[in-house]
Amino acid sequence: MKYSRSLSSGKAKGSFTVEAALIMPVILGIIVLFIYIAMTAHDRCTIGYICETVCLEAVNEGDDPERYAEEQIEKALAQKLILIHETNISANTDEMMLTVTVYADEALFGGPYMYTAKACKHFCPKY
Repeated sequence: MKYSRSLSSGKAKGSFTVEAALIMPVILGIIVLFIYIAMTAHDRCTIGYICETVCLEAVNEGDDPERYAEEQIEKALAQKLILIHETNISANTDEMMLTVTVYADEALFGGPYMYTAKACKHFCPKY
């Protein structure tokens, strides 16, 4: 019984290995990019949700709604954010409305991000 080896099958195995070695970094890079985009979207949604919620709570805070909003937002963002580490929070109030603004610097590719939430004092339900 003779054993014959086909040269074409050996080339096919080698070419598959070379192609996989060239394509795998691209595929892994795309996966990492999607994960980064998802984490950035998570941070932006978290900032928006926390600003809106705390702004509605702070409107009914009798003593100092500005200070209350800034403290609560800072505490909540410190626990929930993944990528964003630098935030600047400002709150302004007048006789009708409380306005809370959060400025954030995103890591890596993102730039500055700003979110503003407003709540009217007369139309908000009490918690």
